[in-house]
Amino acid sequence: MTEKFPKKGLSKEEILQRLKEYSVDDADPYSGKLFTIAFESGIEELRDVAFEAIKMFAFKNMLDFTEFPSAIRMEKDIIDIAKSLMHGDEEVAGTFTFGGTESVFLAVKAARDRFLLSKGVITIPEIVMPVTGHPCYDKAAEYMGLKVKRVRVDEKGLTADVDAINEAITENTAMIVGSTPNWPFGTVDPIKDLAEIAVDKNVWLHVDACVGGFVLPFMKKLGAEIPDFDFRIEGVSSISLDPHKYAYAPIGASVVLFRKKFYKMFSQYANIRWPGYPIVNPAVLSSRSEALLAAAWAVLHFLGEEGYMELARKLMSARSKIMKGLEEIGYKIMGDPTVIVAFTSEDVNLFRLCDEMAKRGWLFLPQKGITNMNIPPSVHLTITPIHDKVADLMTSDLRSCTEAVKRMPPSEAEGLLDIFGTIF
Repeated sequence: MTEKFPKKGLSKEEILQRLKEYSVDDADPYSGKLFTIAFESGIEELRDVAFEAIKMFAFKNMLDFTEFPSAIRMEKDIIDIAKSLMHGDEEVAGTFTFGGTESVFLAVKAARDRFLLSKGVITIPEIVMPVTGHPCYDKAAEYMGLKVKRVRVDEKGLTADVDAINEAITENTAMIVGSTPNWPFGTVDPIKDLAEIAVDKNVWLHVDACVGGFVLPFMKKLGAEIPDFDFRIEGVSSISLDPHKYAYAPIGASVVLFRKKFYKMFSQYANIRWPGYPIVNPAVLSSRSEALLAAAWAVLHFLGEEGYMELARKLMSARSKIMKGLEEIGYKIMGDPTVIVAFTSEDVNLFRLCDEMAKRGWLFLPQKGITNMNIPPSVHLTITPIHDKVADLMTSDLRSCTEAVKRMPPSEAEGLLDIFGTIF
């Protein structure tokens, strides 16, 4: 039945009931049973603080900070926090966006415009990146007229193959990309090596720290072996990092940082070619609610460094328990994971495994792999602090489901996986 515009408004109670009905099939992001796109701290008071901030600022518009100066104050605070984590100096400038994809769009635009300005000729700029880089770069390229060249990764470590990146760079290369970590496997690309290439070839290096930017620095302080990936490295031009991932802010919060204020200028949009007000957009959108900005600000200040250190401890504990359980069951861990763990198997149908785990309420993310690059199908697990208290139960259920899948007869559809895995 098609929903029609109601002639008469509904009561608050009716509206909330309808919304509950719509969400009846949704997964519970607070349950600790999601290992996909939910970043849960397990702290109820944190959520309450975020909700209150959203209520305070939901109807305030970031479009004009002269009307709502709170926007620029909160944005500056968040940018300063991100700069400190990434060891940026006073020259580093940044923008708050509504997600990692938007941050990447701004970085790609800046790299493209700088490239075209320096070339002075009409050509198609290129992005060179490992095959493990996020698809948002392809999306940005389609929107802005660039070409993406994805290259192989080191088969053992599943990190960027530096030689392959170097070989793929041409006079048309506007940007190279490294991830800290990448999304499929949670492995960290060798940013120092990529930066040396960037300096030598005079190309823009963007560090995609959307996943790890707000957690790897704390893990490193706790003794984890995390290579440097920030502005301490000469050659890093921009970095993206998401508060809505491991800073545990509500979904819709990201930051992009530029090494120089001059670089940020390339990412912005301005227009005075109409009779209305001058338009100056630091981000992709014009009108933006302050709600998610305020919620991110609130969460960052609620936890503070001590809070993030404690959550990093819980995350590392959960990761250790889960990796131990996976290896005891017989699964192979892919690469050297950080906050994301991926595992594979030659004798277990991983897609069926995910289905069986879903029947018990556990949501995993199956990945098809790329067979012609020797990347097998795998299962992705996003590890968060809340998983520390459910890790043993999860691995116990995983063992039972693994045994159940092994007893299942082969399916005719299983051969399709080999076909999908060759699509690149």
